[in-house]
Amino acid sequence: MKPRIYFDVWGSRGSRNLVPPFSRIGNRTSCYSLLRGPDLLVLDAGLGLAALAHAMAAEKRFRGVRSVHVLVSHAHMDHWEGLKDAEWFWSRNNRLDVTLHGTDQALKAIRSGYAHPLYVPLERLAEGKLRRLRSRSLKAGARLRLGPWSLETCALNHYSGAGRRRLFLSTVGYRISANGGPAVAYLSDHEPTSATRETERRMTRDGHLVVLDAHFPDIAHHAFGHGSQEHAARVARESPGALVLAGHHGPVRSDAEIEASRRKHGRGLRNLELAVEGRTYLWDAARSAFARTGR
Repeated sequence: MKPRIYFDVWGSRGSRNLVPPFSRIGNRTSCYSLLRGPDLLVLDAGLGLAALAHAMAAEKRFRGVRSVHVLVSHAHMDHWEGLKDAEWFWSRNNRLDVTLHGTDQALKAIRSGYAHPLYVPLERLAEGKLRRLRSRSLKAGARLRLGPWSLETCALNHYSGAGRRRLFLSTVGYRISANGGPAVAYLSDHEPTSATRETERRMTRDGHLVVLDAHFPDIAHHAFGHGSQEHAARVARESPGALVLAGHHGPVRSDAEIEASRRKHGRGLRNLELAVEGRTYLWDAARSAFARTGR
């Protein structure tokens, strides 16, 4: 019997996770996962990673995991700050094989952020716990195999600041697919423009699940390398066969505001949902679609 394939939302808030407190939608910074038997792919390592790592120790479906690939989208710390809190680094002899993937800029930021005396180098944390910890550099346009998965990367439009003072980051999006299985696209953090539409269409082609940056409510608000729920709704209309999850919710937006934007822009769209922490989607091969579970 083929192993079941699960997609989970562990962290869907953008940039910071404290305001508003106790959100029903998202309190933790970016982290999603795709599970297939012994292979686990992690999309960004924000504070949601702590919830995922805990679930790996507590939930039966994760007990067979042996290989973990963490795909970091870019160097901003809110996309790797959860690494230090993962139970992998705190439980002895767990025998996991963990690989961190990211651009040279992102991997350098991670090494610097955990270097002495700021914290403890991850290699030191891994001693006596992980079977192996590795880092692997990625560039936009790369294609490679990760266990049963095929991975394709693309360049995303993400920056800090505004005007002439914009500081662009080396940011990559991911398309993950498997023969006879789903195709999943992860495009966050990303500000869509007319110049990026062909890249977005290529990454979401014939896709079954798409996670998009929906930091703002409207396209007119696009800034600082982030997208909107309005754009996510456009993608959902163009891709009726895909489940589109609007994530990276703005840090100061309330649940009511986020849900109001979903109603405004997603009217009539059954394939557009908010990325809500704690939700699990199970791949239904017979329907070639992901369905939300009761978890």
